Amino acid sequence: MKRRAILAALVSTVGATAGCVDGSGPNSANGSGTGNDSTADTVAGHFDSGPDRPACDVDSATVEVQRGDETRDAETAATRPYPDPPTAVAEDDLLEYVESFDHAFVTQSILCDQSQSEEILQIGYSLETYERIDRDDDIEMIVLLRAAGATSGVGEDGYEWQTDLGLSGVVYAVDDTGLARAEFREDGAADADELDANAPDPLEDGTLVAAFE
Repeated sequence: MKRRAILAALVSTVGATAGCVDGSGPNSANGSGTGNDSTADTVAGHFDSGPDRPACDVDSATVEVQRGDETRDAETAATRPYPDPPTAVAEDDLLEYVESFDHAFVTQSILCDQSQSEEILQIGYSLETYERIDRDDDIEMIVLLRAAGATSGVGEDGYEWQTDLGLSGVVYAVDDTGLARAEFREDGAADADELDANAPDPLEDGTLVAAFE
């Protein structure tokens, strides 16, 4: 997988911004704020409120699944925990953090949905490629092109269903104050050859999903 270099350091001179995660429901967009002169040029400073992301703790459980003429036991999917804020700033460390966060976000957005009646057996996640968007400030903008979502489950009739995943894109903005997220709006917009050209701006159109102390 071809990787482009990510900046080797994050500036730590800005004021730290802390926030509490609202774990009461699925993700919803936050308004973008202007902030004051000391914070408006940071990730957290672009938002008027604290982080908002799906948050729950779902363990795997054993359920009965109808496969053809047989009834078998199967294990349901479990949520992945969100990673701790990055402590290193090398390329691989930042990519590992963003990818791990996105994987956790996908599992929790699916399994925390209380309106869902089906049991989810497997959630797939596979990174195809990524790209860094050049900026003139100290905020890292990283685009992920990945296959992510539920790949098998149990329908209301008790039979197992399976599906293949297509590629979709998501953009993260990260610095030493927090992490913001925005998904590509249109199917097919996340073209591997033009990720930066089609990527939404998580600072203007996204949600603050983590705040670092």
